[in-house]
Amino acid sequence: MSLTIKYNSRRTERTDRGLSTTVCWAGSRSEIETFAAAERPGAAGEYGTLESVLVSQDAGGTWCCERRYLADQNGELPAVKPSTEYGKKSASLRGSMLSMPLESNPEYLTCWDHYLAAAPGVTAIPEWWETAKDPIIVENQKYAWIKSLGETPVTSGAKWKILKKPVKPGLSNYDLAVYSVTETARFRTPEAAGRMVAGNLNRIGSPEETFGITGGDWKCDDATVSYRDGAWFATLTWTRSGNDKGWDKDLYNQGN
Repeated sequence: MSLTIKYNSRRTERTDRGLSTTVCWAGSRSEIETFAAAERPGAAGEYGTLESVLVSQDAGGTWCCERRYLADQNGELPAVKPSTEYGKKSASLRGSMLSMPLESNPEYLTCWDHYLAAAPGVTAIPEWWETAKDPIIVENQKYAWIKSLGETPVTSGAKWKILKKPVKPGLSNYDLAVYSVTETARFRTPEAAGRMVAGNLNRIGSPEETFGITGGDWKCDDATVSYRDGAWFATLTWTRSGNDKGWDKDLYNQGN
């Protein structure tokens, strides 16, 4: 005996949830049991997302497997649901704030956080004062960028003059909104949950789901294990780097 769609078994029902399609396959007991176990509810199929699987005995030695699928009102697959199986991760995305060095800003200018000092007798403000991006000056030693007044140069006992103050005084960092992904999975034991989070904190890696976000890399910044609703839940929170260069490999180790 081989699997066949049972005559007159296909049914379609439209409800407020969407388009429900039920199809029943007939075959021997072993064929039906294998067929029923091949796909779990939640899997995508020809008629939509598989909602339920029902195995029953028909006349004689014939067995049936009834599968019910759900699509949206237009017959399209509904949104993919997170897995609820033990050990399977689901993910959520949010924004978080990261403090970044001012000089890492792509629009950074040296005048934002530096004083411009000039040698004795020099009073002209150079045209590059508002456009310079590097504190190193190679110009006859007439000018110098300094971070604090205590760094003001002295030549032959004469102190250099401050021509320009910082445009953004006192600012050394800026807030940058970055993406953060939290992975969650449930387990039967605390040991199994602990194995998911062990060795990940402060390491560069990547969550399984990045929601299509590219560039840079990710670092694990938080981990929890807790018991609720009859299971142990483990979570890992990954923070995307503030730029495409990624997290500093000298400061943070690569993931397991």
